[in-house]
Amino acid sequence: MRLGASYSVFDSEELLEYSIKSIRKNVDYISVVYQTVSNHVIPCNEGLVPLLDALKSQGLIDELVLFEPDLSDMQGNHASIKETKKRNIGLELSRANGCDFHLSLDCDEFYTDEQFRYMKDVMEDGYFDVGFCQHRQYYRDSIYQLAVPEPEYVPTLERINPDTRYVFMQPMHVACDPTRGTPNANKKVYIFSRQECEMHHMSFVRKDIRGKLRSHSSRQFFTDELIERVSAYYDSWAYPSPAMWAGANLLDVIEVPRLFEIYPVQK
Repeated sequence: MRLGASYSVFDSEELLEYSIKSIRKNVDYISVVYQTVSNHVIPCNEGLVPLLDALKSQGLIDELVLFEPDLSDMQGNHASIKETKKRNIGLELSRANGCDFHLSLDCDEFYTDEQFRYMKDVMEDGYFDVGFCQHRQYYRDSIYQLAVPEPEYVPTLERINPDTRYVFMQPMHVACDPTRGTPNANKKVYIFSRQECEMHHMSFVRKDIRGKLRSHSSRQFFTDELIERVSAYYDSWAYPSPAMWAGANLLDVIEVPRLFEIYPVQK
């Protein structure tokens, strides 16, 4: 197997180095498709591009590609459609660099080394076209996890077939991110159990939680008042209080062993 991975990046770049390090030795080629203006016309942090250049010079990133979204179309699911385009750029970079499998992911997604290697072996030995795994959500730090695991799935490794392409709202076997569906979902599929492989999602581990919510693909559902309420709670949160999620719903949190080193969290 020659495996390519591609990150879709605008913000949460403080997690990128650590996410790459969680997979780098198991991946042959890594690209980053980034944008300096969000799909909601917000400029990126001034340190984004220097950070990406530094990670490339260190050999953590093999290729950087600037994505410039069409900001004339701001209707409906425009942000998710643009996100799907970014994922396709990453897929084509893996194809062009001789990869026969591809992984699309975001800065806040992590895998353990043991499970990642197991996932690769299953996908290659069983000649599967796409794998799916569930994920666990984290809050404020990689030792604080939502007590009830996330029920949805995420596509993992995609075999790069001639027709492999990300299609927004592509029907899939399990509930997933709508920007990551491919026609592979209609071919040979493997659904991993949590014991086999799961993704660790640092969804609410951010230096700037307001920035995340303001640039989110579902921004149209978040009022300014809601964003401020969720962000203020996040800034003052302390374990073992419940976490406040994006819709202001409160969720129980448990403390778990630290599996991943991430940026130092200031409390």
